Amino acid sequence: MDDPNEAIRPNFASEEYNDARQQLIEDGINAEQAARSLAALWTINNNADKERWALKQRQERLARQREEDEEEERLQQLKDEQEAARLEERKKNKNKYAPLVRGKVPSDPTILPAQYATRKLKAGDYCELHYFTNKGLDEAKASSLIAEPDALVMLPSADGLHSWIPAAAVKDPKAAPVVKDEKLTWEEFNEAAPRMISMMKVHDWPEDRILMHVQFWSALQSHRWRHSPDTLKQKALLLYQSQQRRRWHLTIGSSQSWSLEEINQDLLFEAREELFNEKREKETAAAIQQAASAFVSANQSLLRPQAAGQPQLSIPSQKRPFAQTEELPGSSKKVRISRPPPATGPLPCCAVCLGRHPHRTVECAATQTWDKQFETFAERIRKGLWTKDGKQICTGWQRDEGCSTPRHDARHVCSGCGAATHGAQRCPRAQKASAIDAV
Repeated sequence: MDDPNEAIRPNFASEEYNDARQQLIEDGINAEQAARSLAALWTINNNADKERWALKQRQERLARQREEDEEEERLQQLKDEQEAARLEERKKNKNKYAPLVRGKVPSDPTILPAQYATRKLKAGDYCELHYFTNKGLDEAKASSLIAEPDALVMLPSADGLHSWIPAAAVKDPKAAPVVKDEKLTWEEFNEAAPRMISMMKVHDWPEDRILMHVQFWSALQSHRWRHSPDTLKQKALLLYQSQQRRRWHLTIGSSQSWSLEEINQDLLFEAREELFNEKREKETAAAIQQAASAFVSANQSLLRPQAAGQPQLSIPSQKRPFAQTEELPGSSKKVRISRPPPATGPLPCCAVCLGRHPHRTVECAATQTWDKQFETFAERIRKGLWTKDGKQICTGWQRDEGCSTPRHDARHVCSGCGAATHGAQRCPRAQKASAIDAV
């Protein structure tokens, strides 16, 4: 179809249109009127063609515009897909696209802890110092050589959502056991603490928290117990560090949080008391085991079957070993206890029941003294000593050597009777060592 806007109206008065005019003349009009009528009819038809032409042009323009938009959208989508694929490639192979740093090879060894420890520090969670000792770094280096880098596991994050993280960042239960902080040596502690401080800075820990840890660990290093000839005091500092740093992480962000900078001497004494009780229990168990073995060896010949024809040996009844039935303090349960002659001196009396019989004194829950003559004055709560009305008692005061610190004189009372003139070992209610010897 040609453009009707370019059409030229014909001359309907010419001879070419005689036939058309004649038809109109026969209807009763003259030739001039017939020519004008034909011209008016052509104009009407031309205007209609113009409208149809304009509509067609608009439709074609819209169609072309739509095709162009679709093509542009397709090209943009293709570009976006290519960009997403490029970003995914950079994300999967970060080492390949990491920016190159121009610098000399560092003389100091690079700290590369286990990914599990890195994830803990990045989240601001508690992390054992073991991962930053020489042994821990060697273990991390060995595991990185055999770990599958593409392996992922799903774990919940702090906001409750689950996300995929590298399997190497999860603690492997089959990996080498992690040494707890209280079991570290001071040499290992000195290896780990500065390295953890450096990694805290790398993972953007707040400056006040980093400074608190520096002051906390420096206070432990400069404490008078650090170089004490008493090894329990040196170990007590490490135990205190482990306990309080873990507690700090558990309470951080709550109304019960505190700062680690200043050492709590009372809790430090409790840590030493815990180690002392643990050592005493091990020594008691070893002494009992040694005495039992000696007893069995001494009477082994009596336990062998006699050969035929040999006279049976008779053992005087008063010298035969016997198993004595004894009721433990604070309990109605009776147990049979063989009492071979002790290989060492008498045991210290328990700070709760005042008895000297072998039992876990740090967990003693007796409600009566060893002879059932008195109600117990104190009780054990989380291995500490407390009166029945809720006042804490110094555990060091109950030992033979007592407690020399004047900082909590109000706690220097006997855990057996409440007197302030002596501790449990010198309490009149305590079981006498001679009574143990007599048995």
